[in-house]
Amino acid sequence: MNTISPNKSALRIFKGWWMVVLAGMAHGLNATAVNKGYMVFLLPVSDAFGIGRIGGSIVFSLARAGDGPFGAVAGWLIDRFGPKPIFFVGSTMVGVGFLLLGQSANIFTFSVIYLALITVGSVLAFSNATSALVNNWFDAKRAFAMAFYQAISSIIPAILVPGLAFLILKEGWDTAAMVCGVSILLLVTPMTLWIQNTPETQGLLPDGSDVSRKSIPEEPTIPSYIVTGYDLSGAFHTVSYWLLFVGSICRLTSKGGFMVHFIPILIWKEVDQGLASIYLGLSLFLVVPFYLCFGWLADKFPKNIVLATTTMSGSAAMLVLVVIPTSNLTIYIFLIMFAISETGGSNNWATIGDYFGRKSYGRLRGLTQFGATPGVLFAPIFAGWWFDKTSSYEFPLWCFALCGVIGGISYLLMRKPSQISDGRQPNSRI
Repeated sequence: MNTISPNKSALRIFKGWWMVVLAGMAHGLNATAVNKGYMVFLLPVSDAFGIGRIGGSIVFSLARAGDGPFGAVAGWLIDRFGPKPIFFVGSTMVGVGFLLLGQSANIFTFSVIYLALITVGSVLAFSNATSALVNNWFDAKRAFAMAFYQAISSIIPAILVPGLAFLILKEGWDTAAMVCGVSILLLVTPMTLWIQNTPETQGLLPDGSDVSRKSIPEEPTIPSYIVTGYDLSGAFHTVSYWLLFVGSICRLTSKGGFMVHFIPILIWKEVDQGLASIYLGLSLFLVVPFYLCFGWLADKFPKNIVLATTTMSGSAAMLVLVVIPTSNLTIYIFLIMFAISETGGSNNWATIGDYFGRKSYGRLRGLTQFGATPGVLFAPIFAGWWFDKTSSYEFPLWCFALCGVIGGISYLLMRKPSQISDGRQPNSRI
């Protein structure tokens, strides 16, 4: 047995929290241009190319749906090579993509660049690599770490998206796209230098335990800690994975259908377009304390209950817009409930790590996103088609709210599977 003296730097901040900050900053800057920024690009791009709301909805829905098929591939790559190299490749693709996007002469060129470079790069580097990085560094504190990561990634677009909307209004969407590209290449891609794939490579264990404090066998060595948890087959043989799968599909479909039309829906509710952009930024500010609050709750109480609560809050937010007459109070109630629902993302992915470990995290997350592809693709298109046909978002909002309720019920039915630490699969089966 090897016993090494305690780490003299125990009082230092655990390096995993620096990984969370890096991941949050990178994701936040990308979200300003992609995950949240596409909402302020939708109307200007649709108007510039004369494609209507359904045309713009198709392009950005295809981009959002790209999380599915590309996410499955990204998950395998991350499990195989680690988050660091995938982050570098993906962030470079996004930056170059935005530089080229600003030169688009027609909607076909715009779509090819957005889907082939920006969407694929974003899925590789930001939808998957940053989340896997946080998952690798934490165990008992995983939900709070994920929430902290999401809080950082939300406050950055909360500050910058209104500025992006103003830049688009004054200088045009093409100039704004080029500014996004330069910013990502100069600020985000260099972060690769400080990323470390796992705590084990730094002589640590998840949550800050130091390997030197442990008496560990000569065989196996540190890498044996890395492959704990379920493999794909083991996860597929649990009821909880499929309940999580269904809940995730419903949550992502409901959110995807709504988010593409966030600003157009508020305009439909007689909110000024500029004010709608400000409300978008306000919602991103509101979600920051809720991320931390519900992340803490998810580490203290069953994650399925927290997930169900936040998912159904999104359904309630949509119904507020449909049922209650528009007023300042209505909008504020909607924003609070919507912000609570946005915390579901971090806890959804933290639950995969908590239930099934680190061994197949990237692939399980990617496959879950892949399952949501049809809903994420067609829900926004349906909403845009319905609006072009009826000049109303009422029926799509009812549909998205119902989808969220079904997802919430699915989460409630989940139970945490029996846990393993030596690579063996438990006996619990469907």
